[in-house]
Amino acid sequence: MNNHGYTLDNIRNQAKKVKKERNISHSTALDLVARNLGYSNWGHCHKSLSLPMKISDELEKGKISLDFNSWLVHQKNRNSPLGDLAQEMLKNETWPTYTTLEEYQAYFNTQDFPLGASRALHEGWKSYKRYVKSLSAPKSIKAKSIGQVPIKSKFPKMVIIKKATPIPFTKRTVEKFNPGDLAWISWNGRKAIPVTIIDVDERHYTFRVERSLKKAGNKHFLFLDEVRSTPELACMNYVTN
Repeated sequence: MNNHGYTLDNIRNQAKKVKKERNISHSTALDLVARNLGYSNWGHCHKSLSLPMKISDELEKGKISLDFNSWLVHQKNRNSPLGDLAQEMLKNETWPTYTTLEEYQAYFNTQDFPLGASRALHEGWKSYKRYVKSLSAPKSIKAKSIGQVPIKSKFPKMVIIKKATPIPFTKRTVEKFNPGDLAWISWNGRKAIPVTIIDVDERHYTFRVERSLKKAGNKHFLFLDEVRSTPELACMNYVTN
């Protein structure tokens, strides 16, 4: 999708110009601009851009109650069955919001989803629960002196991945992130490090390291295919040069 850097307000303003230039209704103009950015319609665009904002707001405020749908929308750019499932959710107007895997599975049984969607749901639910658990776990900087109040961090800890199978450079793909998104990188294929995306260009992601505490705040840039959405993918696509 060619939606890099756009917000809902940007798109609404563009739609106003298109409406005036082409003498069409505002809703038609919204759909037209949304399709030009790669979305199926304005509803798809609105859902896709508003959910990540909701997640960021909740995390910024220290809230850790995150529903599955809000987590799943962040997986929409993954080149995997989970990414396909996220895209299916975004374009499906009947997609429900449930609190258990069993409820989602019952819904899946009534739908004609592509082969493998049910397995993607189960694997995605496991990843979602691990993510929520990581947000709920207490994280603090070790006090430097007696009586010093620990400072809590909203970012997940570094993750050690055992036996990650490296993906050859020629078979790697690119996941799309926007500034402000949480992502993962790995320098050695074993340890995954959480980072925050700062800037994007045609070849690189610039990011801020969030862990370890000694290196938190350091800024680097890597090729697009070396920045990933999960610790496992980061170790499989670790930095090669």
